[in-house]
Amino acid sequence: MSLTSFLGDEKRARILIDQTFERPSLEQTPPRRAEPQTSNYALIGTAFDYILRFWLEREYPGTESQPWVAHQGLSLAETVDMDTTVPDTVSLGDRMETIEQAHQAYLDTGELTDELLAGTLDLARFDWIYRSGSPPEDLGKAADGDITDLRQLYDTIPAEEFRGAERVLLNPTFGSASRLVNGADADLILDDSLIDIKTVKDYTIKPDYWRQLVGYAVLADLASDELDSMSEFSTVGLYFARHGVLWQTPAAEIYGHEKYDQFKSWFQEMAEKHFSPSV
Repeated sequence: MSLTSFLGDEKRARILIDQTFERPSLEQTPPRRAEPQTSNYALIGTAFDYILRFWLEREYPGTESQPWVAHQGLSLAETVDMDTTVPDTVSLGDRMETIEQAHQAYLDTGELTDELLAGTLDLARFDWIYRSGSPPEDLGKAADGDITDLRQLYDTIPAEEFRGAERVLLNPTFGSASRLVNGADADLILDDSLIDIKTVKDYTIKPDYWRQLVGYAVLADLASDELDSMSEFSTVGLYFARHGVLWQTPAAEIYGHEKYDQFKSWFQEMAEKHFSPSV
């Protein structure tokens, strides 16, 4: 369970966010610069999350980064002796070690190899193990179209939009506030801006996207007394990876709302009830 599942399960939460915080609209639609090459949309989305993370790690040496979710997937698979195989009878641990080596080589050289791109596809599959508890069927496989897709997404990254930050947090969590919703981790924090990555075809702010940004903003606020790295953001935003566009809006649209404090209290109470053990 997570912030995403909480918002998906709790209709009242969705309605209250929609009624309280007006969802921004986008005035212009930029061209799609990275067209999908396969129908593996979710796989590509998670794999690109890792690729952008790696790019930022190289751009900002010493970046604060949480452990990969993929490592938790590997640990789960090994703990329960999950029936998951890799071609050529390579163990899951050995596969992860190969990916880690390709990742380090990229940090050292800046050369994005097909080996690393294929590795990010498997990192996405390890993520799936952790989040679903189920084994993927295609671990170790990399379709040519997926490799092409990931490379064009990498080439579309607007470098200047992401450069110049004094603080970069990758895959940050929200301390005890994350545990409030049984797990919540954002994609990226640049200075005091929270950014969620969307590798989607349509350049639009869907209701689910906005609700998630509102949820992250509340969790950060709840965590601000506990974690120095968390405070009220000045902006929240979405990076539309297929368009190469970083969209941001003032977080005052959330924190400055006259009913924000009331909503925050309700959100915390509802999450505690939702995830409390059944008696």
